[in-house]
Amino acid sequence: MARRQPRVRDTKDRILSAAQQVFAERGFFASSVDEIAVRANVTKGAVYYYFTDKADLARDLQRKLWDHLAAAGMEAFDADLSVTENLKRCFGAYLDALLKLSDAQAFLLEGWRVAPLDLSGQSVQDGAAKPVRKLIEQGIASGELAAMDGEAAAQVIVGVFEEATRHILTTGDPGPTLEVVHRLVDGLAVRPIR
Repeated sequence: MARRQPRVRDTKDRILSAAQQVFAERGFFASSVDEIAVRANVTKGAVYYYFTDKADLARDLQRKLWDHLAAAGMEAFDADLSVTENLKRCFGAYLDALLKLSDAQAFLLEGWRVAPLDLSGQSVQDGAAKPVRKLIEQGIASGELAAMDGEAAAQVIVGVFEEATRHILTTGDPGPTLEVVHRLVDGLAVRPIR
């Protein structure tokens, strides 16, 4: 059985890659499992072997893309930097990775408009809040960040990152949004009273 695993993984990855291309070209609603199977050079049955329906396939693709972006953000973490610098640096790396996924941007944006995909995205956001919460709580404990509820702060920051992502995908211009995100993150830091 171990010998078959690479071929199995290859087939599933081909299906996901084909789905990404088809969704980018036609959108989620206008795409069909038939088109995805043809593009992946597999049978329709092979698609249904891995996925229950088109929405299941789209959710899996969405998770894969968001996981890729999260990993890109986490790779930018530098323990020698401040919490605020790390939040900005990690979001910047995440954003750079997102902008390189030009064929996936429309699909990711569409995910907020398609109910089954939006629920999947919510679980990804909840997962992203955990490392952000840990970082914020470390900043609070060290005195770098103002005292606040770490869970609430993490949820708000991740929500800001999500809305910033949506705005950037909609406008195509990351500059102004990134400036706002940086100002909001900087606002978490403790400032001396004058």
